[in-house]
Amino acid sequence: MSEPPEPALHPLVSGFVDAETYDRGRPRYSAEVVRVLSDGLGLADGAPVLELGAGAGALSGALLASGLDVTAVEPLDSMRSVLALKIGDERVLQGVAEQIPLPDGSVDGVLAADAFHWFDEQRALPEIRRVLTAGGGVGILRTLPVLDRPWAVELGALVTRSRQEHPAFGDRGAAAALEEDAAFGPVLEQTVTTTRTSDREGLVAWIASFSWIATLDAEERGELLESVDALLRRNGVEQLRHDVRHQIWMARLRPQAHGSPPRGE
Repeated sequence: MSEPPEPALHPLVSGFVDAETYDRGRPRYSAEVVRVLSDGLGLADGAPVLELGAGAGALSGALLASGLDVTAVEPLDSMRSVLALKIGDERVLQGVAEQIPLPDGSVDGVLAADAFHWFDEQRALPEIRRVLTAGGGVGILRTLPVLDRPWAVELGALVTRSRQEHPAFGDRGAAAALEEDAAFGPVLEQTVTTTRTSDREGLVAWIASFSWIATLDAEERGELLESVDALLRRNGVEQLRHDVRHQIWMARLRPQAHGSPPRGE
C-alpha cells in the first residue's frame, strides 16, 4: 500500500525561508532547559532524541551540547542549511512530523520547540508514538522574550495588528493533543526563566522572524520593521537585558502504549 502524500505545510510556514534572520532573532536554549527536559522525560546521557520542526537548530544544538544523541527533522531547505552547520549534516533529515523518516522505536524522546502548533495532530501523534521507545516521551516548548518596558505595549500593538489567523493563538492549549491522547501519561508543565541581552538589531530580527510578518509583501514588511526600529530608537534601546520564558509540557508513554493508537479508559 502506498504511503499517503506528504501533508502541505501551513501557508504561514513559508515565512521561515529567511533562516539567517530567524536564527539571529530567536532566543537560545540554556542547559537548564535541557536539564528539565532530560529529567522530565527520563533521558539518560547519550539517549537518542528527535526534534521535529527543528528550524535553525537552537534547541537541537543545546541538546547535542548536553550529550544527547540528536536527530533533527526539518522541512525547509534554508533552515536545514543553518541547522546542519550547528549539529552536523549527518544528524539532519528532511521531513515532517506527519511522516517521520525514522524507524519504529528509534528514539527515547521527541521534542518540538515553537513548532508543535504547525503539525496536523491527528497524523503527527501516531507517528510520534511509532518512533518512540517504550516509556519514551514528548516535550513541547514555547519560548517568549519578556519585554516588561513601557514601550513594549506600543510594540505589541504594532506587531499584532497585521497578525492573521494563527494556530498558536487559538483557544486550544499548547499540549492539548498530549492531554487527549490516552497513550500518554499525565502532562507535566514547567517554566524555566533565563536572561538574554539583545541588541536593537536582534530585537528587529526577532520581530521579522514572526511568520505572519515574514509573509507580508516586501513593502508592507519593510515599513513595519522600520516602524519597529524607530520605536526602539525613540526609546533609547540599543542593548536590552531581559528575561526569556520557556514553557515546557512533557508526557511519557504509558506501559503497553508503545506504537499503539490511543484507547479510551
